[in-house]
Amino acid sequence: MAKKFKHIYISLLVLALCSCSGNKKSNANRFDPNIWTDDFAYEQPLSLGGETISIPYVERNGVKYIAVKINGGPTFDMIVDTGCSGVLISIKEAQYLAQSGLLSEDDYKGNALSAIADGSIVENMVFNIKEMIIGGKIVCPDVDVTVSNNISAPMLLGNGVFDRISSFSIDNANKQIIFHLQ
Repeated sequence: MAKKFKHIYISLLVLALCSCSGNKKSNANRFDPNIWTDDFAYEQPLSLGGETISIPYVERNGVKYIAVKINGGPTFDMIVDTGCSGVLISIKEAQYLAQSGLLSEDDYKGNALSAIADGSIVENMVFNIKEMIIGGKIVCPDVDVTVSNNISAPMLLGNGVFDRISSFSIDNANKQIIFHLQ
């Protein structure tokens, strides 16, 4: 099994190095594990269970970002994307999680084909995230996460999480996403 994880880790590293070639773009809104620590004060996380919970979001260039903690590690800013069928992170975040001991060989579920926005099909690795905490309040266990081999891919919080929730609405005036939990 250690050999298999080493292969996965090497694959993550090779994909990241390959993705780094070419034009470099500014990624001012990219991964920063500390971006949320001073902005939000969180209560104890809640499990899903028939409640209504408001989670603040930050809007940058017309895109809504929400704080998501992964496997007890750092809190990432993820794009709220109901057009995404699952949850997506880039190879950069996957490497960070693996190097931090927050992803292991046991979390690797295999590869899957994904249709991306331009209509092309790509093959990506899939990992199980044992726990995602949304906005410091909503606990989602066992979330499948697709790892894009594009180092610049944004982190997308999509229907892999939203399908677990009874319904949600967006309060633009107060910059809140209201979750109606099952």
